[in-house]
Amino acid sequence: MTFIRVVTINILFTTFLFAQTGSISGMVTAEQKPIEFVNVYLKGSDKGAITDQHGKFEIENVRAGEHILRISYVGFKTFEKHITIVSGKAETVNVELESSSLYGNEIVVTGTMRKTYVKDSPVKVNLIKSEQLQQGKTSSNIMDLISSVNGLSTQLNCGVCGTNAIRINGVEGPNTAVLIDGMPIMGALASVYGLNGINPSIIDRVEVIKGPQSTLYGTQALGGVVNIITKNPETTPSFSADIYTKNTLESNLNVAYSPKSKRFEGFLSGNLVRLENYIDNNGDSFNDLVKQTRLALFGKGTFLGRNGEKRLDVAAKIYTENRTGGTESFSDSQRGSNQVYGESIYTNRVEFLTDYLPAGFNEKLRVSGAITYHDQDSYYGTDWYDAQQGILFGQVTWDQSLGDYFNVLSGTTLRYETYNDNTPATSNGTNQRFIPGVFSQVEFVKNSFNVLGGLRFDHHLEHGLVTAPRLSAKYSPGFFTTFRLSAGTGFRLVNVFTEDHAALTGSREVVFTEDLEPEESRSITASLEQIISFGVNPMTVSLDGFYTHFSNQIIPDYDQDPNLIVYENLDGFSVTRGVSLDIQQSITLFSFSYNVSFTLLDVYTNENGQRQALAYAPDFMGAFGANYTIRSMGVSLGYNGNLTGPKRMPDNYVDDFGRRRESPAYSTHDLKITKEFTNVNSQNGIGFEVFASVENIFNYKQDSPLVDAANPFGPDFDTIYTWGPIIGRTFSLGARLNLR
Repeated sequence: MTFIRVVTINILFTTFLFAQTGSISGMVTAEQKPIEFVNVYLKGSDKGAITDQHGKFEIENVRAGEHILRISYVGFKTFEKHITIVSGKAETVNVELESSSLYGNEIVVTGTMRKTYVKDSPVKVNLIKSEQLQQGKTSSNIMDLISSVNGLSTQLNCGVCGTNAIRINGVEGPNTAVLIDGMPIMGALASVYGLNGINPSIIDRVEVIKGPQSTLYGTQALGGVVNIITKNPETTPSFSADIYTKNTLESNLNVAYSPKSKRFEGFLSGNLVRLENYIDNNGDSFNDLVKQTRLALFGKGTFLGRNGEKRLDVAAKIYTENRTGGTESFSDSQRGSNQVYGESIYTNRVEFLTDYLPAGFNEKLRVSGAITYHDQDSYYGTDWYDAQQGILFGQVTWDQSLGDYFNVLSGTTLRYETYNDNTPATSNGTNQRFIPGVFSQVEFVKNSFNVLGGLRFDHHLEHGLVTAPRLSAKYSPGFFTTFRLSAGTGFRLVNVFTEDHAALTGSREVVFTEDLEPEESRSITASLEQIISFGVNPMTVSLDGFYTHFSNQIIPDYDQDPNLIVYENLDGFSVTRGVSLDIQQSITLFSFSYNVSFTLLDVYTNENGQRQALAYAPDFMGAFGANYTIRSMGVSLGYNGNLTGPKRMPDNYVDDFGRRRESPAYSTHDLKITKEFTNVNSQNGIGFEVFASVENIFNYKQDSPLVDAANPFGPDFDTIYTWGPIIGRTFSLGARLNLR
């Protein structure tokens, strides 16, 4: 009897469990033909299936309630559908997948100034989603995350005040044009500290092009373009908030609200960062971290037409920061002191951007504009640097198809800049630059072949008419193979004091031996992209080669005299060349993805027949990352790593202070774990998660970046011996709330 009772109870219990579940079955087709090996699963769970040779699938024992069914296959747009499972019933879902460009169905705009798929663009564009940037780190500053991108690195230019810049393939930071939503508003003054005010929480994706892009984006684009695309209000949660703290006592609070109505979609964000801790682990009596309090407010709105089409985008950002570096006893009340050394920078910045698509033109006509104002009030020891820069930028483009094979994009731009500071650079009053320009490009597309040619004319009062041509070609002999070849030129006017704060910090005297001429560059890049099919988990392999020749380059010379920084046009040329390999793969069934990249560089100057490696440019770089999601537990593990090769350091420090002539190669590693408790796409629309990260896991750091730190007011003091991390291992803990 006991045995019969046990069996009866088990049968009843099993029947009860199955009564609380249902099943999903169906067929996946494309062009009315079944597709085998398609990945079908329920988001937020471990339930899934693979279609058979007839395109059919079945998922059993699915708990009753609301679910999101996701179907993905390489070459087709991902399909998602909300479904309701009823206890004891079977749900049938038949899906006809919509074809994409096979691979790279993400839309980019930077390469051609037109919306196009990554794979279809004749210009090679690297696209990095916000999630990938932050998969291993916790930060409120994009400059902490950008080195996870193949070929990009952040160079710390001052070990006291924390100035930094983005380098592409080893090229100096000021040669990189940083755009916000396609607008070139990050002027020379903003390139020093303004990039630190871009909070990753407002970023949707980052698009990167390596090599000169002056044809579309004018001056400053000698080394390449980094276009930061902010979030689309249409896809943001109604409300979100996240907070984190680090063991360095850095605290961050970010709050965002997204109002939506029939004719308007908006996104408002506020970010507050505070770090006022003193840490001196390297024993040089200077703070290893920059103290800072930063507030950034960002708003973006989209006004829709009667039929729901986008008509007008507007965005605005206000950014204010107070940063302090120096000895432990230094405070803002001692700015300019000749007794206690410190560096104090007050930054205030305002940006306004707009993008208008007039009705009746079917998005062919686009009118864009931006206004920015940047104010910096700073002390570097006893040296006071006070500067203001304003930029007014306007652009009109016309995008027109001509027949079946040709597309023409033409435009005109107007850039007006004002700059004033308390240095000899503006001794005759405020510098003003009025730069009108016109550009046009023609793209020919037929079958698997694309050719894009473009030409730009800018007029500079000091230098007359400046031309910037480019030519790009793409050939795809098959769905899985793409060849690209591009050539172009660049042109850049240099603002020494705004771009290179080594001219202000430390004790060296700045010397100009001549009137500086604009820098120019000529570049050629080639790439091969190959998709290797592994069922539903294709691997993408990219091999790139690049060569850029710079003339009239202005490189600060620290080697002529230990007491001077000499600025002059290079009497010769400099070269950046190398090869890059990138591998990416997503294994969708196991929710695992990884990327590995390696770049081999040869960056040098040739002056008077003498070749020398460029200071601070590494011999090689590597980036690697992985992300694994345990759907049944709602847990994600993210990992990032970086490899940096040796760099030549300024020569005079070797003999006088016993520093290395060449920095060592090193690697850093970061790990982040995120636990999701509720998903914003669930029935109640509430998403909550907590996250923790360990950055620089193996605690690797360089020695003091300062030279003669014991005598900061002496003639030998300098702050630029920087080649690696200054802060060792750090821990972060945070939480995020999303409401939809």
